[in-house]
Amino acid sequence: MRIIRNIVFLFPVTNQFLRYYRIHPLRSILIVGLIFRLIAAFFSKGYAFTDDHYFVIEEAQQWIMQGGEERSFFNPNIITEDRLSHSSFYTFLHYSLFQFYRLIGFENPIYIMFSVRLMHALYSLIIIYLGFKISRKLSNLKSAIQVSWMLAIAWFMPFLSVRNLVEVVCIPPLMFGTWLFLQNKRKLFLWAGIMFSVAFALRFQTVLFSGMFGFILLSQRKWREALQLLFGFGLGSILFLGILDFALFKMPFHELISYIDYNMTHSGEYPNGPWYQYLFVILGMLLIFAPANWIYASVLKFKTYLILFLPTLIFLLFHSYFPNKQERFILPVIPFLIMGGILAWNELFPEKMKWNTFSMRFFWILNMPLLLALSLASTRTAKMDAMYYLFQQEDAKHFVIESSHKDYMEYMPRFYGQFWQPYQHILPNCDSECFFDSASLGVHPEPNYILFFDKENLKERVKRVQKRAEIERVQVIKSSWLDRLIPKLNPIVKSQEIYIYRGNGIRRVLPTTTGTT
Repeated sequence: MRIIRNIVFLFPVTNQFLRYYRIHPLRSILIVGLIFRLIAAFFSKGYAFTDDHYFVIEEAQQWIMQGGEERSFFNPNIITEDRLSHSSFYTFLHYSLFQFYRLIGFENPIYIMFSVRLMHALYSLIIIYLGFKISRKLSNLKSAIQVSWMLAIAWFMPFLSVRNLVEVVCIPPLMFGTWLFLQNKRKLFLWAGIMFSVAFALRFQTVLFSGMFGFILLSQRKWREALQLLFGFGLGSILFLGILDFALFKMPFHELISYIDYNMTHSGEYPNGPWYQYLFVILGMLLIFAPANWIYASVLKFKTYLILFLPTLIFLLFHSYFPNKQERFILPVIPFLIMGGILAWNELFPEKMKWNTFSMRFFWILNMPLLLALSLASTRTAKMDAMYYLFQQEDAKHFVIESSHKDYMEYMPRFYGQFWQPYQHILPNCDSECFFDSASLGVHPEPNYILFFDKENLKERVKRVQKRAEIERVQVIKSSWLDRLIPKLNPIVKSQEIYIYRGNGIRRVLPTTTGTT
């Protein structure tokens, strides 16, 4: 009976929302989009890729606390050796936020990361808003509404929107620059260039996308507008890359130069697939039938929506040619593919603009369960939970990782434990006896917590450590359900379990003696 009463109670609310939606469609879509992004901000913890934590969150906090020594705002501790270059602008924004939190005494890493996800959730609403505005400008209200719904609740959007991915964070300035460009007002081309420079400072490859807008102006012989766009882009680049990098690294455009140099020499070391790989990624993300229709329509209406298709095409062609192919690299142009595809399809086939066509029904039937599941899913949480457990232990001073069953080191998200002293590994080439001998001689600190990775040969590994140290198990950290599911779909990816032991002192081993001693 209670369930029935709740359902009956919801009907008036639903009817009120539908009435409001008919009057204010964009506001209604923004509300729904915000709800799912708030759900993701609350429940979708962890990080999706290595880059969105270690090159942003981890590094920003290291600038403050590297080596355990707190640094002032104007004196960050930046270590450039063996550093992979990326967006210093985005890292600096987080560095500034973390410095502010430090000043007000807000130090719990879990709560800090919730605030970061919440800020990104609110920021990502710009994508929905500008998607509606751009589509309304280029087409009609019905198409704009369809675009906005896709950008609001496509199954991957809330999850990606709360991540620290520069490939997603650069989308709002790209769309804002596109919106300003569409106004076709001379004074706004400067600001469009500045917006494109912000996207460039976040993700360097977006220069390919924004550069096509300059090409369009030149092809139309709009020389003054093209110069204004270029001047705005150059001005913003000097501010967000040149001056900032000079302040951080004592060299203007340090990160851009290093990034180009690194990718020219190391691109072949990363995953590489066939030239059509991103086509399958797009079809998969948009659930096959809908993007297939949109790609077909996009080819036919390429000239009509040139402002959307040309930058997107050049961006995709570059990434399809470049040897380093990772799925996240094409995320900046996904909203533009959605906009252009829907607008072109609706113009070619206005009788099929309805949601009840086969392709759209298929999309939404698959989309909604995926949307709910992913918005509630956490990823790569085992290491995060292990470090946060240590953060909560007052006696946690030093820890060591026992991974002697494999020949590579585990990189821990130290932000969640606020550990900034170096930590050690027990590896096949330095077993437990070797490690604790070194600790007893003061080569490295004696650990009071030992983290055993994975179940493989766990009993034997624990026994080897127990020969040299008194330890007791205090916690077992398991991966999230999504982290356990992914290896079943892709065996290359491994799910992790971490067994945490507290160390109660090293067993001193006396050297072997002779009869004459």
